[in-house]
Amino acid sequence: MSWLYPITHNIPWIIRTPAVAILGPECYTDLVYNVQLDQIHCLKYGISKALSLIIVFGSSIVKVPQIIKIIRSRSARGLSLISFLLDTSALIIIVGYNYRHEFPITTYGESFLLFVQNIAVISLIIIYSKHSHSILLMIISVVIPILSLTMILIRSSPVPLSILKLLLSLSIPLSLFSKIPQILINFKQGSTGQLSSFLVFSSFFGCLARLFTTLTETGDQTLLINFGLGCLLNGILSIQMVLYWKSKDSRLERSRQSSGSSSQPLLSSQPSTSTSTCEQIRLNRLERRSSRKNMMKDKNFTNDDDDRRKKNSPSINLNAPKQWTRKAI
Repeated sequence: MSWLYPITHNIPWIIRTPAVAILGPECYTDLVYNVQLDQIHCLKYGISKALSLIIVFGSSIVKVPQIIKIIRSRSARGLSLISFLLDTSALIIIVGYNYRHEFPITTYGESFLLFVQNIAVISLIIIYSKHSHSILLMIISVVIPILSLTMILIRSSPVPLSILKLLLSLSIPLSLFSKIPQILINFKQGSTGQLSSFLVFSSFFGCLARLFTTLTETGDQTLLINFGLGCLLNGILSIQMVLYWKSKDSRLERSRQSSGSSSQPLLSSQPSTSTSTCEQIRLNRLERRSSRKNMMKDKNFTNDDDDRRKKNSPSINLNAPKQWTRKAI
């Protein structure tokens, strides 16, 4: 790889400085400066960092299609509010745990971005559901999670690390139950409703990538279990998305066929009666024509009768007073 040295030895500082910060001086020297790809440890670490950056940047828009879909349709049909609330609670714990342990932000940055987008989705669900206690529900579902995350992230946090570790263990069932309500709703309705396919598939592949990055960079067993369960449940949602997508297409095709067949029911399903039906239609037309002719004749007759009456009726000249005088008896 010596032929790459003129390039790797002259990388501008604006690129070199963040690359050293991400990879570290040792791995930057081995992988980039000397192009030694046989260093397995640094190679895995570099792949992990690249995947982490992709996940973080991708997560900044992962739920934007879902938000746009809700706003355009003005409906949150098929979306589980409980599912998003549980997912938001788990994200608060994950962000707080990683931040307080000073793990690299590339290992949990997407969790914070997902938290922000979850708050937006929850707000839209409450707005378009038109709940009778929407203000109280908004305070419980939006304001309290924001305050909770703020209390965990501040320097003088009242939440100790031991509690955060316990909460991280509890985030595993939270992550588990956050997807189950959505899975059950999809199963009952036989449809994914307003659920975004981009969100489902990107969450599944993001969990797979996060498993690799967590195993490479931190090795935290609790986080590995959490992301592993997330991959399993997101995989189920992805399968539902594919299955119900096909069933939706088949239902649309059947409805089109039924509408097409219903437009010509006599020609397609009753060929024996098609002739009599056409004859009946022809007779009806003839009857309508004859009725129109009779109406015209009656109208002409009444007009002629009126003309005759006008001719036979005596005309009275009002200017001739003799016509109105009577002889005295």
